[in-house]
Amino acid sequence: MNDVTAVLDQAIAEAFRPQTPAVCEIQIAGEPGSGRTRMLKQLAAQAQKRGLAVVWNPSGAPADARPLVCLDDNGLAGALPVSVPPASAVVARTVLPEQPVSERAYRIGTAPLTREQFAGLLGSGLSVERRCLLYELTRGLPGWLPTLASLSDLELRALARTGLFAAPLSQHAREPAWLSPDERELASAAAVLGDPFDVTLVATVARREVAAVLPALDALVERGIISAHIVGTPLFRFRHPLVRAVVYARIPPGARIAAHARAAEVLHEAGADPVERAVHVTRSAAPGDLPAVRLLADAADRAVGSSPERAVEWLRAARRIAPFDVPSSLRRRLAVSLWQAAEHSGDHRARRELLPELGALEDPTVMADLRARLAIDLGRHDEARELLAGGLRAASEDMAPALRLRLALMAAVRSEIPTVRRLLAEDTRPEAAAVVALAGAMADHSTTYRTGAAAAGAFLHGLDGTALAEHLETVVRLGWAANFAEDFPAAAGLFARGSRAARRAGRSGLLPRLLLGHGWALLALGRLEEALRAAEDCETRAGTLHRPDLAGPARLLRSSVLAWRDGRRGTATVAMTSAMPAPERLWWAVVPPEGVPDVPGRGNDMRTENAPGREAHDLCARADTADDDSALGLLNEAVSGFAGQGMALWECRTRLLLSQRLARAGRLPEAAEEAGRAKALAVATGSAWLRRAAIDQQRAIGGRRPRADAALTSALSARESEIVGMVRLGLPNRDIADTLVISVKTVEAHLTRIFRKTGVRSRTALAAAAGGAARGWAGRG
Repeated sequence: MNDVTAVLDQAIAEAFRPQTPAVCEIQIAGEPGSGRTRMLKQLAAQAQKRGLAVVWNPSGAPADARPLVCLDDNGLAGALPVSVPPASAVVARTVLPEQPVSERAYRIGTAPLTREQFAGLLGSGLSVERRCLLYELTRGLPGWLPTLASLSDLELRALARTGLFAAPLSQHAREPAWLSPDERELASAAAVLGDPFDVTLVATVARREVAAVLPALDALVERGIISAHIVGTPLFRFRHPLVRAVVYARIPPGARIAAHARAAEVLHEAGADPVERAVHVTRSAAPGDLPAVRLLADAADRAVGSSPERAVEWLRAARRIAPFDVPSSLRRRLAVSLWQAAEHSGDHRARRELLPELGALEDPTVMADLRARLAIDLGRHDEARELLAGGLRAASEDMAPALRLRLALMAAVRSEIPTVRRLLAEDTRPEAAAVVALAGAMADHSTTYRTGAAAAGAFLHGLDGTALAEHLETVVRLGWAANFAEDFPAAAGLFARGSRAARRAGRSGLLPRLLLGHGWALLALGRLEEALRAAEDCETRAGTLHRPDLAGPARLLRSSVLAWRDGRRGTATVAMTSAMPAPERLWWAVVPPEGVPDVPGRGNDMRTENAPGREAHDLCARADTADDDSALGLLNEAVSGFAGQGMALWECRTRLLLSQRLARAGRLPEAAEEAGRAKALAVATGSAWLRRAAIDQQRAIGGRRPRADAALTSALSARESEIVGMVRLGLPNRDIADTLVISVKTVEAHLTRIFRKTGVRSRTALAAAAGGAARGWAGRG
């Protein structure tokens, strides 16, 4: 039972019964920060209106009173004292979700807010990136907002990336209260180790015996500051990542360095691998510590595939603490590894800064490849082609295939199929097949697309998530090829798999490109809410990576989603350049003509060979200027084209156009049927804009309905006659209710009376009885 007032009334009735008074408990269960205290205050206000004395966190209750004893575990140092409640009382207390329901207790649950509820608390002035970061960091718990409100976007990004605050915390930041010295010492040691942590290691870092820290551990668990990570093991975690971040930020800097040094030493003695030790070495090693440099390089090599941002952090630390006389081989290793990690994480600034240093360490062919890869990621394709062509002329046999593949990608973007075939004539790798598929899709050559897509798709289909993370570039190329070939279901599936693999592997540099392609496919398929999440996630991550070339298309995608959903206008005129083929060719598929006007380039390159969706789009444009008879044929063909490609939004809009033309031609039953189908599609996609348009069309058709003959309608009211006309048009009860702005139950009641007055027993019979006069009217057009 979740209704606060109802729960309170039942608890009062049970606690203050005349013959058998009792202590009745109301438990408000939820995570700290989920609004439990707010609900407890609401309960207290309701109790005061009912004549109860409200006592907060008491040492004793007032005599001769009917009390509501409020116990908020956010402000208590210990558990509920058993001596607090008198013989009859209502005790309302906040508890954690896993705490059992007490005997004679009612429980009210709270939960983290949904993304939409959370956005409602923030107002409309925040950027999409900041709104998404705040939701992800708080995990939907609004109690953490005051702690994060003063942080800049840059600081929020750092917090999201590292789990730690980049600057000293405000004194008003929320943090665990009522900690004893032993509890604070244990929590600080755990914050240094990070989640999940082992109690034995925590005790060692705190310089305490294990038995001595167990009482403090129990107290922290009871208060909800930490919880079991895996039940039955000595592993624990902070209840919320921000609790750990706050506790860590409150540790004095010197104590923090010393704690990390002890943690690194303990893990070394325990035989931990370099990845486990690297985080502590990074935060404690002194300049000139060559063993620490080698350890960080080893850890980065192991982490670059799964967590490239951590690898970048460790390699930068290694370069910072490396002695001046570091061996040249180690210096080169650090620079090359940092370039690779920065490429994986999308840190283009670090790659640009490394170019002069790498130029002195690598041969010209390698440098041409590195410079070209950076230019491709920045969308500078002409520059990349020149670099690759120059490098290929001087490339060794082992370097040539990689350079040819990148040159072929540049040619595929320009629809240059002969060039692609020449460059990849002897390359049978799936990466090459994906580039062939992309070239075919860009050139509208279906045979080339299908050949390449079949080979690359079969390879990717056989990979699990871990293996797929090593081939995400192939996923990006094949996914965009599927988008351009209008194979939107295949594109959505590919990008969904690739996005999941990238998240698990920490491939943050590629994730915005995967999300952009996924969002484009989802929107083309009419999956609006999923497309909106992909667009917002892409925009947020592109901002974090300083990638305006991807943030711009993400904003256009988000604006298009909102236009299809809500009918918003004029929100996204952006220039597009991208590391993948420019999505301008897909604007026709996702930008609604009424929703986002005057997008540059829309309608260009509308070739229709082997492209049913673009052909359907062209048919709609031709129907705009055609007479009714010609337009009906064009629109029917366009409906089939969009439906065949799964493009539900465009199918819906085209059915509305078809309904309007049918109504103009006097074919009202067919017009009503098309409007009903359009409305069903609008509801399925979540487009409120198209649903409103469909309802308006149904009302317009209803306004042109014929009147039934006098014998049938003489006994009917005006509203009943309206409903008879709509039944004759084949409208179901829900559509009749929407058209007349009444409830479905009211429609059903009207139909019952109509059946009784007319003597018919079904909707079919009623439609048939009204049909004679209707046919005569329709024939007059």
